[in-house]
Amino acid sequence: MATIVDKPSKQQPPKAATPPAAPPTRQPVNLKLLYIVGGVLALLALVAWGVTVSGKRKAEFSARALDDARAAAESGNLPAASAALQKVIQSYPGTPAAEEAVITLNQVRLVNGQNELAVVNLREYLSKTHDPQYTAAANALLGTALENAHKDAEAAAAYRAAATASPVDYLKAEYLVDAGRAFRTAGKASDAQAAYQEVVQKYAKTPSVTEAQVRLSELTQGKL
Repeated sequence: MATIVDKPSKQQPPKAATPPAAPPTRQPVNLKLLYIVGGVLALLALVAWGVTVSGKRKAEFSARALDDARAAAESGNLPAASAALQKVIQSYPGTPAAEEAVITLNQVRLVNGQNELAVVNLREYLSKTHDPQYTAAANALLGTALENAHKDAEAAAAYRAAATASPVDYLKAEYLVDAGRAFRTAGKASDAQAAYQEVVQKYAKTPSVTEAQVRLSELTQGKL
């Protein structure tokens, strides 16, 4: 009996290993650009800091100069006060102290009887935009200067503008009473009546309402 010999099985060649995926290529960092950006940011921060510090120092110096000018005015040295106030205006433009110096300077001019000079200066000041409180104060001073110069209709218009600009009710009422007085002197009774009525209707809780009621009663012979 023949012996059957199994044939050796044919071996398969081993599979080649799959090579690992190549890592993503990193973009080179532009160090020069980073340095430039960092330098610009640092410069901007330094400039902002410098502007802040400079602004604070400017505000402090201007406030101190304004106080000195007011002290001169209160002591009766009006020429020195005028010179000091003009210096504040010229040296510290754009600061609250400079704005207040304009108002105070024209108050000094009114005390000195320089009404026409005050009118010219205040009108020039009012030709530009300012904070409402300064606009109101400047218009009120303009009204006083015009009233002193016997330009009552123009004075009344200035007082009305002051009332419109003022953010404070008691000042609105006060300026409207001033406008009523100037309108009345100018012979414009209906405009005066309207000013007084506005105080009574809108600002009844202000100190000026009593005078407005009295003047309104005079104009209407007690009918209102």
